[in-house]
Amino acid sequence: MRHRIFGFCLLGLLAALVGCAPQPGGEAPAAVVTYSPVQGEAPLEVRFDATLSTVPGGTIVEYRWDFGDGAVASGPVASHWFREEKTHLVTLTVTSDRGRMGRAQVPVIVGVSYPLDVIEWGVEDIYFGTKVTGRVRNIGDRRINEGRVAVRFYDKDWNLVRERSKILGDLAPGQEQIFEITTDLRPVEIGGAPNHSIYTEVIHSDHPLSP
Repeated sequence: MRHRIFGFCLLGLLAALVGCAPQPGGEAPAAVVTYSPVQGEAPLEVRFDATLSTVPGGTIVEYRWDFGDGAVASGPVASHWFREEKTHLVTLTVTSDRGRMGRAQVPVIVGVSYPLDVIEWGVEDIYFGTKVTGRVRNIGDRRINEGRVAVRFYDKDWNLVRERSKILGDLAPGQEQIFEITTDLRPVEIGGAPNHSIYTEVIHSDHPLSP
């Protein structure tokens, strides 16, 4: 989960690239990981993709995932549920057809609170699409000048279909606001979005970029 200079909490997509020095007998693969979401509340399911990994003049024949909590998996694509609230370091090891290996390591942050915390949210089918409603709270000790709550809608295979958001006004420490976000997507239709994720952005009132 990444941070903008004025506070940014994202359940989104992150890519990591680690190049390895050449090993005896040939070059090692470059292990590349993309994964989504990169943070969230436990339990959190994260999807990992290593298909962008490459090796000069060869092919990758093995992909091994170590999720940092005792679980492992194989294959270019993997999913895993993280249940412990901590930062998990996930390691991808790829092996080429010449037996050379490359590694990449990425963090998954589970159960971390942010200044604009989503207290509750739910999804409801409405006659023209889908409505997402919820409640957020400023759990920090600084006034939030502007907050944005965004919902991402995914298809059944977790491909991003659309993002919609709501801008919230001035929030003092401890203050709560409700939000409502609508879209014309319907889960029951082809091209609909049965899966969802949510994230927040904030600008503090004492930040130089504030209006």
